[in-house]
Amino acid sequence: MIIAIGSIALDTTRTPFKTVKDVLGGSGTYFGLASSFFSKTGIVAVVGKDFPEEYYKLLKDRLDVSGLKIVDGKTFRFDSSFDYDLGKRTTNKTELNVFEKFDPVLPEEYRTAEYVYLGNIDPEQQLKVLEQVNNPKLTVSDTIELWINTKRRKLIEVISRVDCMVLNDDEVRQLCKTPNIINGAKTILDWGAKFVIVKKGEHGAILFTHDNIFPTPGYPLGNVVDPTGAGDSFAGGFLGHIARKDKLGESTIKEAVVYGNVMGSFAVEDFSINSLLNLTLEQIEDRFQEYRNIVRF
Repeated sequence: MIIAIGSIALDTTRTPFKTVKDVLGGSGTYFGLASSFFSKTGIVAVVGKDFPEEYYKLLKDRLDVSGLKIVDGKTFRFDSSFDYDLGKRTTNKTELNVFEKFDPVLPEEYRTAEYVYLGNIDPEQQLKVLEQVNNPKLTVSDTIELWINTKRRKLIEVISRVDCMVLNDDEVRQLCKTPNIINGAKTILDWGAKFVIVKKGEHGAILFTHDNIFPTPGYPLGNVVDPTGAGDSFAGGFLGHIARKDKLGESTIKEAVVYGNVMGSFAVEDFSINSLLNLTLEQIEDRFQEYRNIVRF
């Protein structure tokens, strides 16, 4: 089983072509839906009493929601804009609401989960989760600029305690104070992670270990609608494939990076989680094979 700790949000996303308001989003949502194609996934999160019933039913249909709390107050809201190339996001407003004082307490059955994903929440919350799990096979963590700026020491402590760190190229440069992502990834490995994945948006991702570097291109798409959630969908495909095979060998991890690219490519083809809702495992496997054929030489 995989457990994911992250946000469930109501997003407002603005592009030059369309704006959608109060649609389902959040790191936990994207990760959980992506990983659920491969393995049973439980989610640990909090929402307010204003969270739409249809969204709750949707999550319950696809995920184990034993760790999802509904409390008095308003659900986390995130408002952002993309420019014409859809490559850079500008944050317009973040309303943490009930998520601000989120105290992640794992249900008893989650504490023996073999695979754990720590979404881009406060590093102190991530550390609290790590204290509640019993010897998982693999722990994967993400982060964002906010925590790099405000809680860098705690974030480095998280890195020292997880197996894998997943972050984008800008975050690597910022966290490690270097213009070079290769040197930055080496620094993160020196802090204690066993391997590091650097996401590069439409250009794919790079896997770093102490011994190897494995660069992967992005899946070529002619239709990008909304890049929100691509990184967490990547992580869901990555950890989901590893959980499905229940192996941690080099070949499995490399395959998992490609599945991450594949799931990220599906996520951006529509607003919110719509692409993931209309997806089948057969389509995922078909795109994986297409990807494999594209990069073979």
